[in-house]
Amino acid sequence: MSTNRYLGQDPILTNQALAYENDNYVAEDFLPSAPVATQSGKHWIYDRGRFRPSKNGGVRAEGARSEEVLHEFTTGLPYFAEDHAKKVFVTDEEDENAKATGRDPFSDATDHVTEIQLVDREVEAASILTTTGNYASGHVEALAGGDQWSDYGNSTPIQDVHAAIQTIHSKLFVDANKILLPKQVFTVLQDHPDFLERAKYTQLGVVTTDLLARIWGVDQVVVAGAGKNTARAGQTDSMGYIWGKNVVISYVNPSQGEKVLTFGRNYQWKSAIVERLRGTDEQDRRGTYVRRGDHYYDQRIVSNEAGFLFTSAVA
Repeated sequence: MSTNRYLGQDPILTNQALAYENDNYVAEDFLPSAPVATQSGKHWIYDRGRFRPSKNGGVRAEGARSEEVLHEFTTGLPYFAEDHAKKVFVTDEEDENAKATGRDPFSDATDHVTEIQLVDREVEAASILTTTGNYASGHVEALAGGDQWSDYGNSTPIQDVHAAIQTIHSKLFVDANKILLPKQVFTVLQDHPDFLERAKYTQLGVVTTDLLARIWGVDQVVVAGAGKNTARAGQTDSMGYIWGKNVVISYVNPSQGEKVLTFGRNYQWKSAIVERLRGTDEQDRRGTYVRRGDHYYDQRIVSNEAGFLFTSAVA
């Protein structure tokens, strides 16, 4: 007979889990978390009436009525913040043996489940941001042949990105402020002659993300280098990059308010906690579960015109 006994939330392990994050993960950069009060809901979509000039410049003649304007808005797609939870079992034998060597098996278990959840979120974010159907018409360009940035003799990555930024600006009148470069793309661009020519006039003389950001006129260029193991447990590891060779250009509003224009966001209800749950299996397999859960969130596109996608950026 299996039994589980709740030992309570562990504040030390919870704080450890909240602090554990790999710099290579970029989901939070492009789908930033915004706390929500309810598990489900919708965001508002306002029309573009505020961009419509007034008749006669808004001048009111003496005794005349002020011009009335429309203020229209609708609700966007609903979100539903689902719980994301993982647990790992630490046997009593492992705990006792670990103490003799100075290792903390519960800390290791927390690292393990936290890393898995970070990978899960990154994989989901990559799926959302590299799906062409999540972008407005004209906001996706598939590079091929000489247009791919790995073709150093023919490709024009500086002009391509500037054109994409202009496409976003022409629809929303805001400049894109973040660019996501997968590791494989960034490595190729570091040796691209167009960037090397610019880099030789800098102090370091090498192509960095800061240099790319200055050239493209954005706040931040982020390199996505996280990977995943697609092999089943027990099989030979099969490692690969999560983001492939797709470049994302977007306007990410730094504000978490309700009335903001932004490419996407992560609707987060509650914050993840780490708990210990005592478990036994017929008094033979005794130990403690380390569970990280109550992690409710839903990653969503908010404005499909605030992003631009290059697919197959390099060969």
